[in-house]
Amino acid sequence: MDTYLPMIIEIAALLLIWLTATGLTHPLRKRLRREIETRVPTLSVLRDILARIARPVLILVLSEAVVWALGLWTGGAGWIERNALHRTAWDVFWLGVTVIALIDGFAHAFFHIRAETFPIPDLLWGIIRGLLILALAFLIIRVELGFDIGPLLASTALLTAVIGFALQGVLGNLMAGMSLHLVRSLRPGVWIEIDGIEGKVVMTNWRETRVRTRGGHVHILPNAKVADARIHNMSDPSPLRMHAIEVGASYSDAPDEVIAALLEAAKSVPQVLKTPEPFAMITAYLDFGINYRVGYWSREYYRHVLIDGEVNRMIWYQFKRRGIEIPFPMSDKLLNDFMAVVYNQRRLPPSAEDVSQTVSELERSDLYTKLLVDAENRPLLTRGDLERIAPLVRRLPYTHGEMLCEQGAAGETFWVLSEGLLSGRVGRQRTQMVAQGRRQMGVLAPQPVIGHDPLQIGPV
Repeated sequence: MDTYLPMIIEIAALLLIWLTATGLTHPLRKRLRREIETRVPTLSVLRDILARIARPVLILVLSEAVVWALGLWTGGAGWIERNALHRTAWDVFWLGVTVIALIDGFAHAFFHIRAETFPIPDLLWGIIRGLLILALAFLIIRVELGFDIGPLLASTALLTAVIGFALQGVLGNLMAGMSLHLVRSLRPGVWIEIDGIEGKVVMTNWRETRVRTRGGHVHILPNAKVADARIHNMSDPSPLRMHAIEVGASYSDAPDEVIAALLEAAKSVPQVLKTPEPFAMITAYLDFGINYRVGYWSREYYRHVLIDGEVNRMIWYQFKRRGIEIPFPMSDKLLNDFMAVVYNQRRLPPSAEDVSQTVSELERSDLYTKLLVDAENRPLLTRGDLERIAPLVRRLPYTHGEMLCEQGAAGETFWVLSEGLLSGRVGRQRTQMVAQGRRQMGVLAPQPVIGHDPLQIGPV
């Protein structure tokens, strides 16, 4: 026992130094596990390099402090002299680890400064780094300490076989993780859908893949399960993806009119690409109406819930202004009877209350108070004139972000803004008027009687 006691004490002291350095540098090394997009390469490169070399450097500092403290004691000085070879091997090993960490840090810094992803997957790079450290340890044992490492390698191989048999599941995840990393199926920042979970890959390691959903929930998936699953990659090889929405319209609405409304709704959403162009088609004739599909493209498919919601919102306004009805399940006979009643009501002249409301809004408009006035700012139109115009006016609701008119577009409508805000953009090629604000706005649009059916004024 007395023979092995000094060796046990020495190993315990070295282990204590390693644990102390690991604990003290943990907050600094923790930053290396952050997500890629949270880093600011120009500001964090030096801190990342420091985080990588912090533990081996601190181990060397603590080791020198322990040696200095032992030198103050007579028995300790003798022990240091007798085990000088061990001390040298320990220092050389951690100096080598520091060099490997510096190379690791500068390699990552080179790509971070250029705002590029490190080309070697983290798992594979970690295995390479571990093999280099293991080779360094064997070299120091052979050269510095003079031990024959042949039996050690043989025993290590046997121990590896035993551990591999006992940890088949863990090694399965490890091999699956290596496969995913080598073929770069997954990498941090990629949006995927797997087993009903849709989110962004935030980290992959030797055992698991972590996916964060749009709601902020993090799902931890074993690599073996990921390797066997069918993965929908929304980012590779290109972020260009097609969206599709299905909506129904009544048999009384002309298909060309419905398709035009669907295309206009899709084009009015900023995230929808102009090229490739949106498209729409009839997909089925159902008992209660005709089913349409509108397709469009974006480069942010991971936000398809929000983008599709905006397109659906625009579809409602387009349908409302064009008088297109979205049917609910009912028989075709009942539906046609119902739509006949609706269209007959639309052909009825507006009520006196509606006419009075339209006249009041026209009297408050800038058209009536600032433009149609004489030299003394007196209105050129009487209330009777407005009452004759009012039945020809219909109210059109618009939502924020919609375009009312564009230079060069065909049309014969004259708008009078009754509520809300408009912004105009005049460019070299075209002029646009776009609805602003976050709430619905109303526009009074007078039209000639010929070729148009005046609609009853509804709420804004």
